[in-house]
Amino acid sequence: MNYALLHVSLGYLRKHLLQSFLLVLGIALGVALVVSVDIANVSADRSLSLSAETLSGGVMHRITGAPSGIDETIYTELTTGLGFTKAAPYVEDYVNVIRLDGRPVRLIGIDPLSGLYTAPGEKGIFDYSPSGAMKELLTVPGSALVSQKLASEMGAGLGDTIRLRYGARSFGVKVAGFIDTGDRNVSESLEGVIVTDIATAQELLHKPGVLTYIDLNLNEQEPENAKILERIRKSLPEGVSVETSGSLAKSARGMTEAFELNLLALSLLALFVGLFLIYNTVTFSVLERRPVYGTLRSIGVTGRQIMIMVLAETLILGLIGSVIGIALGIILGRGIVGLVTRTINDLYFTLTVTGFSVSSYTIIKGILLGLCASFLAAVIPSVEASRVMPAGVLRRSQIEGLVIKSIPYLTAFGLGFIGLGALLLYVQERSLGMSLVSLFLILLGASFLVPFCTSVLMLVFSAIAGRAGVIIRMAPRNVVRSISRTGVAIAALTVAVSVIVSVDIMIGSFRTTVEDWLDYTLNADIFITLPSGNIGSDAGIDPEIRKKVKGFPGIERVAAARRVDLRSVEYGRFVLVAVTEDIAVNNRKFLWSEAKGGALWKKVESGSVLISESFAYRNEITPGPGNAVMLPTDRRERAFPVAGVYYDYGSQAGVVLMSDAVYRRNWNDNRITSLAAYVSPGRDVGQTLNRLRSSLEPDYGLVFKSNRALKESAIDTFDRTFTITSALRILVIIVAFVGVLSSLMSLQLERVREFGVLRALGMTVSQLRRLMFVENGIIGLTAGLLSLPLGAALSLILIYVVNLRSFGWTLGFSASPRYFIEALVIAFAAALFAGIYPSLRSGKEKTASLIREE
Repeated sequence: MNYALLHVSLGYLRKHLLQSFLLVLGIALGVALVVSVDIANVSADRSLSLSAETLSGGVMHRITGAPSGIDETIYTELTTGLGFTKAAPYVEDYVNVIRLDGRPVRLIGIDPLSGLYTAPGEKGIFDYSPSGAMKELLTVPGSALVSQKLASEMGAGLGDTIRLRYGARSFGVKVAGFIDTGDRNVSESLEGVIVTDIATAQELLHKPGVLTYIDLNLNEQEPENAKILERIRKSLPEGVSVETSGSLAKSARGMTEAFELNLLALSLLALFVGLFLIYNTVTFSVLERRPVYGTLRSIGVTGRQIMIMVLAETLILGLIGSVIGIALGIILGRGIVGLVTRTINDLYFTLTVTGFSVSSYTIIKGILLGLCASFLAAVIPSVEASRVMPAGVLRRSQIEGLVIKSIPYLTAFGLGFIGLGALLLYVQERSLGMSLVSLFLILLGASFLVPFCTSVLMLVFSAIAGRAGVIIRMAPRNVVRSISRTGVAIAALTVAVSVIVSVDIMIGSFRTTVEDWLDYTLNADIFITLPSGNIGSDAGIDPEIRKKVKGFPGIERVAAARRVDLRSVEYGRFVLVAVTEDIAVNNRKFLWSEAKGGALWKKVESGSVLISESFAYRNEITPGPGNAVMLPTDRRERAFPVAGVYYDYGSQAGVVLMSDAVYRRNWNDNRITSLAAYVSPGRDVGQTLNRLRSSLEPDYGLVFKSNRALKESAIDTFDRTFTITSALRILVIIVAFVGVLSSLMSLQLERVREFGVLRALGMTVSQLRRLMFVENGIIGLTAGLLSLPLGAALSLILIYVVNLRSFGWTLGFSASPRYFIEALVIAFAAALFAGIYPSLRSGKEKTASLIREE
């Protein structure tokens, strides 16, 4: 674009700062959501592996065992029997910092004399510790190294004691030194870590003679190392194996990919809504400058140059909006990181690193998305501008006539996109990414249908208006006469509100399903659990507590459960639950089962297992007879027949449910995770609970909850997981509101001559403003009405397709009338509110200046 045309563009932008501001704001908000979600996802992913990588130095192989751990004699055999010295033992589990309201951290026991805790040539974590810390760690029981940040948050200094809780036990560790490294990334990776020596960790975690895993410094690509690795594999007992050290982090990332992809899709939706705003603004600027373009063409400017001019000015504003959006996204990202981390902690596994990370990839992606959105939205208006002929300046009525004639074609395009989206849902049966693409295609198709649907609704509104006042009758006609402008505003608002409806229905259906599931799953009167619920923690309750509770006055019977995290090469990470009796066996809902009630439980007691729907879906196990799952026990990997597939909403990773007796025979673990107690008939549950709590809580430090309290706690956790979804949903509607405001502002500026004629014919300013408010109300009501069927259709896809592919859960459909009423109110209120400023501006100009012809 040459300097003269650039000067013309900049001059126009300076004279229309409000329009430029709205366009920049729309892009900025859309980019900000994408960037903030990307920051949160990247930060969460990064925290999965930082601590392990810092401590292990990036070794490639790891010896692992069952949940009960591996015998430490295996390490001794490696270093003495096989003569392999490049190994590092670990003992670890999650503990809670009492002074920080139970914040989870990783307690890691290591052998400080091993050289594998850092990569070759790099400093180790002990090189940064104060003089004498190493000696104290090895010689003083209960000594530990902590990060400077963690210590400062607790107000602890050298020599102070930090109180921790593991399961129902509490204990203290003495701060022997700090492990801040001077490297921001390394220090951040150790914020949620407390390091002790092996013996101290074994004592504190009640794991005598047990290691969690052993890291091996071997490059399998070298032939000699491959032979050594094979010797190590052959020397290991059954139930213990060698895996790549990154497989755990990879498995964990795989669990959260669906959650992160859903957040990204919701943030991209805001940018999608922003496309309407950009298109609207650019189209208006093209229409307003058609005389200018005609003049430019008459003095020799080509259509191609005009098209480049329009695209260039839009891309300039898009770049400005993208840069502002990145800054806003970084600010939003700081808050969203906490929400994402909390959700992952509630649903998947414990994250102890919540650092804030902004990568260059995120910034580049934000800028490219903003520019691409600006370009796509400006293509059609720029092509239209390029076709303006020197003597072919069309009047507004002619332009609207062309748009009205194109409605059948737009409708055909819309139906085509919806059909394509529906087809992709069926062709790609398990692809989550493709299902989200289908959603966007359906939204795009629905946007193309808006002009046709609006025209039909305006006929209905005109019929309803009947013999009402002239202003009421004029409003729907004016909406149709300006369909090129009002159609875009209605489409933007329809898409945004339909997303609100669909997400509300999905969350409501999910909540109703979970409440029903809790009702038939948790049917005991009293539940006894650990005070800290770190997902993935190996902590347990002393099995003796079961006998005490069972013999307590007023308790009829007690059921015990043990919940542990398992990993296998075939299934990845999942949850194993062992129960003395299935308290929900008579009420549990199944996709398929070999028998019912007591007969089914007898099969489980004989060695069969029940698997959750999400476990079956994730591992492509078709419900039916003849299936078996291979589980890594403490003795060997063995097959367990599948007796049923049941609905479960407690773990996206999937659950394998077995009899407690079968579990104890195959795993060296005598601990339990929770107890369910039934109060004797005629006894008061509340009084029994209080007596049980006062009798046992001081000695055992457990949490005693009634059935109702536990269900309320579970629902609170459920509500927390959707906090970030609700926050993003609000931001999407803000983007839509800005789009409607832009459309109404543009429409008001376009119609100044029409307003002048109305004023000349005797319409007062108040009547003119009333007309505008009625038109805005009709626009909002139309968007609300169109959003209802679209939102309901999207919710069906979210519930029965996206949710199943994301989490492996089948939900019931529950659509409260409240969701639809709220959608109508939001759309109507947004349109009215967005029309306040344009209506206030109207009537201030002199009538003569409005109708004057050049």
